[in-house]
Amino acid sequence: MSQFTEEENILKLNNPELDRKMGGLPLPSLTLVEGANDSGKTIILQQFTYGALTANKKVLYITTEDTAKGLLNNMERLNWKVTDHYLTGKFRITAMNTMNMNWTEEVSKYYLIALTNFIKQKGQHFDIIIIDSLTHLLTHASDTDVMEFFSTCRYIVDQIGQTFVMSMHRYAINQELLVRLRSFCDGHLILEIKTFRDRTALTINVAKLKGATRNVSETISFEVSPAYGIKILPFSSTKG
Repeated sequence: MSQFTEEENILKLNNPELDRKMGGLPLPSLTLVEGANDSGKTIILQQFTYGALTANKKVLYITTEDTAKGLLNNMERLNWKVTDHYLTGKFRITAMNTMNMNWTEEVSKYYLIALTNFIKQKGQHFDIIIIDSLTHLLTHASDTDVMEFFSTCRYIVDQIGQTFVMSMHRYAINQELLVRLRSFCDGHLILEIKTFRDRTALTINVAKLKGATRNVSETISFEVSPAYGIKILPFSSTKG
């Protein structure tokens, strides 16, 4: 595992406008990306992935919502050239089959343990671990199992120096547990769909981002551009 120097402790996302607005992703760190359906969670995680790969970091991408081929095709369509990184092993994609499962507390516990063991065994050679998304695994899990999984991720960040970025829907867990999880995280992004001046846009509310190069005081609006992925829009709203 590579060690990050002081000059390398902020990951730029290879998107100048988004980097200017957010200030980059601190390394190492644990970041939770939270949002509703179609609010842009996956595209944000893919932007983090592209930024990491172009900064010569190794990325393990764990998806519960796509296949390796589908993910590669989606990123290439946005002009994010990641296939070469995939072929050379710098970018690994692992798909977890969560579709059509009869989810119970026991099944969720099994999946969380399996995911934890996989990260410990296979993730050690990667700088950044992306998980998109945890929703299926968390919805029926006990609070204890959820906290144990996040505690393990926190330990890996603090003791080994890897970075985690994970997405989930807000409804996956109860509000009290969500507040506890946020306290575990260095970063917390809330993605929403909002209307500005009769125009609908995706938004990023940077609720917390320890170690970023700037404090974010605005809700960042964006749309997905086929030319280069995330396009920052010129309207925003100040956080209350």
